[in-house]
Amino acid sequence: MKKQPTTRTTAAQAGRGVAETASPLRRQVLMAARRRCEDMQDGAEAREQMQSDVLDTPAELLADLLAALSTVRITRTDLFHPTTQPERSNP
Repeated sequence: MKKQPTTRTTAAQAGRGVAETASPLRRQVLMAARRRCEDMQDGAEAREQMQSDVLDTPAELLADLLAALSTVRITRTDLFHPTTQPERSNP
C-alpha cells in the first residue's frame, strides 16, 4: 500500500464529528478556538486540549469565551518582534 501524502487540516475540517453534535454557540466557539490554535501554530496536543476545554466549558460561559477568542487575534510572530532601534548608551 502506498503512503498517502499528508494534507494540512483546516479549522473547518478539524473535529467535524464533535461539532455536528454541539450546540450552534459551542460550534462557533470551537471554530474560534481552532482559528486561535492556527494563529499560534499550536501542535496536535495543544489543539486537542483546546477542544477538550471548550467542550468542558459550561454553556453559560460560552458567549464570554467566544468573545475572548474572537476579539484580539494575534499570531506567534506578533509576540516576537525584532528590535529595530539600536540601544542607546548613556554618556
